[in-house]
Amino acid sequence: MNIQGLPSQLAQPTEMGSSKSKGNFGALLKQYTAEVNHDVKTAAKNAETLAVDGVGNVTETMLAVKKAGLSFQLMMAARNKMVDAYREVMRMQV
Repeated sequence: MNIQGLPSQLAQPTEMGSSKSKGNFGALLKQYTAEVNHDVKTAAKNAETLAVDGVGNVTETMLAVKKAGLSFQLMMAARNKMVDAYREVMRMQV
C-alpha cells in the first residue's frame, strides 16, 4: 500500500538521540508555521479567484480550504499542548 502526500518527516522514523535532531525544534516549528500560513493563503486565493472571477475548480478550492483548516487546528492543538506542558513545569516546586 503506497500512501501519497505524507511529508518525508512523517514517513521516515527518526532517532531521539541523534545529533542531527538536536536544537531543531524551533526550526521545525517555524517551518510548520510557514507551511500552515502558505496553506491558508493558498485557500484564500483559490476562494477569492472562484468567487470574483468565476474561474477555478470548486472541488480543489474546497479541498484547499479544508486542508488549511485542518492544518490550523493541528497547529493550535500542538500550541495548546506546549502551553500546558510549560504551565506544568512552572507549577513544579524546586
